[in-house]
Amino acid sequence: MTQTKTNVKFIVTHLAAILFAALFLTVIHPLAANAAANGFRADGTTIKDANGNSFVMRGINVPHAWFPSQTETAIRAIAKTGSNTVRVVVADGETYTETTYQELVNIIEWCRQNTLICVLDVHDATGSDSEASLLRAADYWIKMKNALIGNEKYVIVNIANEWYGTWDGAKWAQGYQKAIPRLRSAGISNMLMVDCAGWGQYPDSIRDYGRSVFEADRDRNTVFSIHMYEYAGATPEVVRQNIDNALGIGVPVVIGEFAQQHTNGDVAEDTIMEYCREKNVGSLGWSWYGNNEHYAYLDIATDWSGTSYTDWGNRLINGPNGIRQTSKICTVYDTVISLFWGEVTAQPWKQAITVPMAKNGGSFRADEITPGGYFYVEYSGTQTVPELIFQSWSDGDRWVVIPASETGTANGHYFAKYSYENCIRAFGADRLAQTLDQILVGAAAEAATFYSVCYCSR
Repeated sequence: MTQTKTNVKFIVTHLAAILFAALFLTVIHPLAANAAANGFRADGTTIKDANGNSFVMRGINVPHAWFPSQTETAIRAIAKTGSNTVRVVVADGETYTETTYQELVNIIEWCRQNTLICVLDVHDATGSDSEASLLRAADYWIKMKNALIGNEKYVIVNIANEWYGTWDGAKWAQGYQKAIPRLRSAGISNMLMVDCAGWGQYPDSIRDYGRSVFEADRDRNTVFSIHMYEYAGATPEVVRQNIDNALGIGVPVVIGEFAQQHTNGDVAEDTIMEYCREKNVGSLGWSWYGNNEHYAYLDIATDWSGTSYTDWGNRLINGPNGIRQTSKICTVYDTVISLFWGEVTAQPWKQAITVPMAKNGGSFRADEITPGGYFYVEYSGTQTVPELIFQSWSDGDRWVVIPASETGTANGHYFAKYSYENCIRAFGADRLAQTLDQILVGAAAEAATFYSVCYCSR
């Protein structure tokens, strides 16, 4: 649109604590094959976070460039909606007042304080067909790169908002084939986001030329964005076709902007939200507050503080397939408590790891087993899910096996997760802190080798 329209802590109980601190994030979470340790990565049509977990954006756009004094207030309010992402409008100075380095630092910090992923977009080149405008945006990011480097796990760079207004995919691709290598050569390794041609509403440019843009990124870490208004989001059929076509090139796609209506017509917002949920496609509503009187219907909140929401805001946030129903905070904001790191093998039906609770001389407390968290076990040697056992001798010698809630692969090994809900359902919530005496991890029907056990929460 134009203007008119910490968290990770380590409680190390293993003797190799120093080594674990350096290697932890690569050990406990599954990583994409080519993933760097510290940033988002494109893995097929999925966005993976720095922990290797799938991440689907759900959030809201914030017009910082035009209302810089309101951004912190807006970000805090947006976090309360349950959003996991904000897309923040900044400027390179060509059309609007340049967003300073310190402003970028502040925006990123505000996002981190509120457990939000930050998508930064330069808005000056909106609708322009000038390659010089696109390269100016790239040069702005290079100028500001020290605000990006080190924040790869929190910041995605949307190079230029709606660059290339004409519905011409070939020339759109040529521009990005120059801009993306320029950014990578300067040392910027953040995930990049590219809006499609036609003021962001010509997704056939992704279908026809997106792969060539993706291949121009030596890191193969570019995702595409469609802005769904009265053209790209006109009808349910158009919405589904555009998303399917974009995903068809094997690269992630995000709906970087959308609303329930726009200048020249209605928008199929219900289908956008439903199909994004079905396809695990990110979506970011336009925009929090501050649209002028002609476009006030695009406001999501009735003020910067989010005292109340507009009809559009209530639909986006509280409605079916809305933010509250579908948003999950990125796992880079998880707290991680290490219970074991190393290598130990157990024979069938034998325990390999014993974790005494704090009341019995260990360091792990039962009150750290909190809603939304999960135990994580990494192992090899068998696909048979290992046993996670809660034991109590303070309450009649109880021995409870916790069922796994998720399994998969990580670092060439298998992993199993055991959700808080499964733990409570099996052991019971009453007097957990008083009656849980130790936790054991061992093999089930086949021998297994174990590498890490931890508890992850937020």
